[in-house]
Amino acid sequence: MNDKGFRYDVGLSFAGEQREYVSDVASELEARGIHVFYDDFEQGTLWGKDLYEYLSDVYQHMCDYCVIFASAEYAAKVWTNRERKSAQARAIEESREYILPARFDNTPIPGLLPTVHYIDLTIVSPGELCDLIEEKLDKKIRWYYLPPILDRLYQRLGINEEDWDVQDDVYSDASSFLDVLRRMESDERKAVINLIRFGCPGELPANLHINADLLRRITGMSVAKLQRIMGDIRSLGFLCTLERAHHPEPEDSGEILGEVDLFKLKWDNMSVTKNSDNGIETLMVVDEMIMSATVGLCDECGDTVLERLDFSQLASATATDETHDVAVSDASIQDED
Repeated sequence: MNDKGFRYDVGLSFAGEQREYVSDVASELEARGIHVFYDDFEQGTLWGKDLYEYLSDVYQHMCDYCVIFASAEYAAKVWTNRERKSAQARAIEESREYILPARFDNTPIPGLLPTVHYIDLTIVSPGELCDLIEEKLDKKIRWYYLPPILDRLYQRLGINEEDWDVQDDVYSDASSFLDVLRRMESDERKAVINLIRFGCPGELPANLHINADLLRRITGMSVAKLQRIMGDIRSLGFLCTLERAHHPEPEDSGEILGEVDLFKLKWDNMSVTKNSDNGIETLMVVDEMIMSATVGLCDECGDTVLERLDFSQLASATATDETHDVAVSDASIQDED
């Protein structure tokens, strides 16, 4: 789901004769982190559904925009005309440029007025069309986002490019963890993310742990509240304990003051079966996932992307370099003069 509440950023409506071109567009959009409805990507979702009803719902309600790939074949087919009518119903309802027409030829398409600007696909490549779609979407802020290819995460975990089964396992863990975070209440999410982000990985893959008082200071929640939160999320696969750490023997210089309590966290991904015995435990994936999400970002920006559950930094295609607009006051300019 994108930041506007739609399941897809863009839906692609086309005739099968143009599948080769549209497939290149869909793959490039997905690599750029754009959620696209393209039938070949949705085989599991479409399996067993009444396509007449479901596709009508997709093109009328589930997309932020719809690209219609107009052609003689598109105009002649029953299915594409059904998709077009659903998209046009949405465009009429919202009175905005929901339909983005792109043409392979000049065949008239019912409802597409000749005065509406279109993209001429005889002179525009799939990559250039993706540039235009991305510009139209103005994709700057992402919510609840996991890129389709987590190459940066795989590198941090030491996974080779050809280890497809291992990559699939890691992606399943990452996707399941994002789903779990989305199901949490805000305080639950805050507690878990900060425990992972600032906790000690020294006992991985057994657990991540953190000084209870440190987590209290970071989150602004009492230890008692943190205990209650950690107990409430057990149904999501988390097992958290609060344990008293053993002090080392006091040195001759004096006694060590204060007691140390540790939160120890484990997480079991209960939603998937591993493709391979790869030695990469789910908690290791989760730890690197949170840490990778903030690579190259200051603490403030790191907090922001984690609050949005935006994991764009896990992929080269969607990662960004941090930039800050620095306002310069008139006084400082005068001082320089």
